[in-house]
Amino acid sequence: MKIECTIDGKALTLSVNSNKPLSLILMEDLENQSLASYCRGNACGNCVVLFNDEAALSCLIPAFRIRGAKIKTFESFQRSRQYRDIERAYKAIGNRPCPSCFNAKTLIIESILQDLTTDTGHPSASTPSKEVVLDKAKVARELSLNSCQCMDMAELIQIVEIALGYRNRRRRVRRS
Repeated sequence: MKIECTIDGKALTLSVNSNKPLSLILMEDLENQSLASYCRGNACGNCVVLFNDEAALSCLIPAFRIRGAKIKTFESFQRSRQYRDIERAYKAIGNRPCPSCFNAKTLIIESILQDLTTDTGHPSASTPSKEVVLDKAKVARELSLNSCQCMDMAELIQIVEIALGYRNRRRRVRRS
């Protein structure tokens, strides 16, 4: 089956089995080095990608679902300005996820931040005078997409709050 999609900013036409999981396409066909998939479909959460800007387990996405999708892996995300916000937040609290889940948790945090700072659908994000309010229970649910227990949930939520602060400051500067 031929499937057209965008992966890490590159428009691709892939010739793959329609049921092949995205995780295997990325690792085997595209030789992506940043993806860790140890469970082979049992949802450990280490194979997270941004699938149309939402954190998703790539081992659970069959190839036929990626048609027309925009997929971003950690490999390309780590070169972005947005990554630096999260990296600074890790440094600010003095902790970071373990090497096994670092990439996945970072992409989940990015997905949360994108959701909180997107102008559409979030009136508080589009109004310069209001700050985005963080729903900690929702953030905790999103972060539980990855099952690794290397960090306390309170620390992860704090990282989201700090990175959100960096994003909000940058947004205010751009509006000025």
